[in-house]
Amino acid sequence: MLRHIVMWKFNDGVNIPKVGEEIRTELLALCEKMDEVVRADIIYNTLPTSTHDMILSMDVADKAALQKYATSRKHMDIVDTLINPNTNSRVSIDYMV
Repeated sequence: MLRHIVMWKFNDGVNIPKVGEEIRTELLALCEKMDEVVRADIIYNTLPTSTHDMILSMDVADKAALQKYATSRKHMDIVDTLINPNTNSRVSIDYMV
């Protein structure tokens, strides 16, 4: 199994509770529809000591499953309409579990 973790930092002035919940709702709905996604969790209410504001932690079967998720039209729509306009930093890591 492969674990995919992504963290984002929101732009200044973004309403984090509102936008964070929109992103969370959309991404989790997508994950629930995809057989490739084994588990997904999204947190956007991080503590002030954090360097980033939102985290996605997701398990998929393998690299092919992650690729299918990442390139899906719905995922790209979420990235283009919600994530990219509201964030300025993205870090990620993928590893086998």
